[in-house]
Amino acid sequence: MAASGPGITDIKLLFARSGNRCAFPKCRAPLALNGTLTGEVCHIRGARPGSARFDPAQVGVERHAYENLILMCPIHHTVIDDDEEAYSVDRLSKIKVAHESQSAPIPDAEAAAVAELFVQSVMNVGQSGGLSAYTVNASNITVQSAPSTTHLTHQRQIQAVEHLWRVVRNLSSEFGSVVFIDTILTIQELNAYFRDREYAHIADCVREYSDMNIALRKLANAGANDASTQRPFITHRLWSIFFVLHGIYGRAALLLTNSYKEHRFISWREDRGCDQLLRAILPAQAVEHAKALEIGGLRVAIDYLEGQFLAEAGMNQPRT
Repeated sequence: MAASGPGITDIKLLFARSGNRCAFPKCRAPLALNGTLTGEVCHIRGARPGSARFDPAQVGVERHAYENLILMCPIHHTVIDDDEEAYSVDRLSKIKVAHESQSAPIPDAEAAAVAELFVQSVMNVGQSGGLSAYTVNASNITVQSAPSTTHLTHQRQIQAVEHLWRVVRNLSSEFGSVVFIDTILTIQELNAYFRDREYAHIADCVREYSDMNIALRKLANAGANDASTQRPFITHRLWSIFFVLHGIYGRAALLLTNSYKEHRFISWREDRGCDQLLRAILPAQAVEHAKALEIGGLRVAIDYLEGQFLAEAGMNQPRT
């Protein structure tokens, strides 16, 4: 499959040298957990036209070779493909070399087993040009075992849902000022702030986002980097909702960082990335309603997503 995708030899080498950890600096998310694939094979130079860092001069064999591949968790795969300027081919190549040089190689037999499972279970080519491995969700499996085992499986699923909900609440706390500023100032007023420093007495509450690394630190503080360990125990849709919630917070924060750089407000309402994330989960009518609100739209969009999370998880709305 060298011409159409990575071959098993290259995949085996990637997993063997990865230490079973995402290559993104300081991320400890596992790539395989209890026989379930949670990581993704990412292309340093994009896999096809339109994907991040695509190089038309590459031939298929080069494009899918080990040297052009890096293993990452789904969260950081999105991060690197969403900012090609920050994560260039050269930088990703250095990240890969540094990660593999610092990782303890996993046993050859284990790497071979994971690589074969990956090749057999690849389901689709992701929009960003990477390969997403199939994830077996415990909640979708009919357990042919004793009642006590079934009970333990169900308990583990509940724990996974509760864990992710805690991360969602942590995200709300870490990025509270991002949502707050959207509920207080209009787009015009925020433009005046970033351009002429008007309304600084209110808008300076997001001043910390002038630091380009603050969003990633806040995601880590919220526990988002370790959330993928819960992925095998929840439904695919629940993980997707969580991923979009996480992405919306991070994306809205990064747009504020870019607003400081460009001295103009870059609204989440006009951002294609935010639009794609929201439409992956929410009905078009809900997305348009949130975007049409002059103030408070981000809070409304997040409330919609949290409602979807709770409904999918079968949880009652918690009291405030």
